[in-house]
Parts: sequence; C-alpha cells; structure tokens
Amino acid sequence: MRSFRRLGTALSFLGVLIAMLVGVASAWADYEGLSYFSTGAAFEPFQGLHCPVLLSQAEVGIVSSAFGNPTAKTIEPYYEVEISGLTDSRQLEGHLVVGPGLSQDVKWTVDARDVDLGYFVLVKVDVLPVAGYRTREATCGILVVPLPGLTGNSAVFLIVIVSMLCMLVGFILPVVGVSAAEAARLDMEASTPWRRLIQTLGIVSAMAMLSGLAGWWLPALLLFAISLLLLLLSLRYANL
Repeated sequence: MRSFRRLGTALSFLGVLIAMLVGVASAWADYEGLSYFSTGAAFEPFQGLHCPVLLSQAEVGIVSSAFGNPTAKTIEPYYEVEISGLTDSRQLEGHLVVGPGLSQDVKWTVDARDVDLGYFVLVKVDVLPVAGYRTREATCGILVVPLPGLTGNSAVFLIVIVSMLCMLVGFILPVVGVSAAEAARLDMEASTPWRRLIQTLGIVSAMAMLSGLAGWWLPALLLFAISLLLLLLSLRYANL
C-alpha cells in the first residue's frame, strides 16, 4: 500500500498548491486595485462594493455596489466610479434615493477592454458624505485570463472543488484497503510531527484561498506566506 501513501501525499500537495495559488492571485488583484488608485488620501472604507474574482477574456463581468440606509430618514448617496483602462480610465457617477432601512444596488459591466497592468480590471468607488458618514472608498481587482468555454465564476468554483477534493482524498487514500495492523500503525503516524505539519498546511492553505476569494488581501498574503513556510518544511521532511 506504499503506492497509495505516495499518491495520497502527492494529491495533498497538489491541493495545497492550488489553494495557495488561488489565494495569492486573488490577493494580488485586490492589492493592485488598492495601489492603482492610491492618492495618499485616507477615507473611511465602503463595504458595499462587490467584484468577481476572475473573468474570462471573452466574458462581460458585473460589478455591483450596495447602498444601504440604516437610518430612519431617506438619504440620497452620491457616488463616483472609476474603472481602469489601457489608454484611459472610465468615469461614472450618479446618485440614489434610498428609503429608511432599505438598500439599493447599482451595477456596471466590465470586460477585457478595461484591462490594465497586463491582467487586471481595477475598480474604485467613492461615496460622498451622507447620513453622518464621511467620504467612503472601496477598491477591487479582477484577474482576467483566457478560459476557453468557462466563465470566471465557474472556473473559480471548479478550482476550489478540485483543491479541496485533492486534499481530502490525499488524507484518506493512505488508509484505503489496509489491514487492521496497518491501520493501527497509520493512526500512530497521524500524530507524528510530519503528519501534523501536513494537516496544518492543508488548513492554512485553505484559509489563504478563502481569504483571497473573500477580498481580504492582507490576511490572504499572510496566510500564503505561512503556507509557503509550512510547505517547504513538509517537503524537507517528507517520507515519499
């Protein structure tokens, strides 16, 4: 059953690598969005901006902003949008009337014509002062790559599933078809430092991927760095 153990270890590492790449790519895109529009001014964060993580080069993506009104009075938020472009950025603006306790969404389309810096569509939304809020700002970055026959959302879904399945199967495969004595020995090995290192690596890399997909670029980069260190240590002590 040594071949199963080797295959399980290889699948675990494959799942970890996929998770790490997704996490760092997502974080990289959002970091590029932050630095692309940086002016040195410090604004309060606006939490309503929602961007896809990934787009196909042939796809039209949807970026949306949710404008909520937690107050007891009607508000009229005014917003300004800037979308990157290779030669010039696009500027959009508008205002809404949002009733008490309600929320309204505004949507824009983006595609490969908005790409700058080689691979990214970058978006910024500024919301001018309203209902006791100061000026608020949000940015995001969308990675644009060739995806024949796939949309960005479907590609992300497949990648996440493949990564998780590889890690799960990698952990289970070594115990498939083993005898009772072998199973007892594997249970003992599961508590060894190397096995615990692999388990920790799987958890941290999955957290890096999910943080990147959620738009939390700084935690994603920190978790990626920890995952990379754990990966190098596990490769150093791997018993393949």
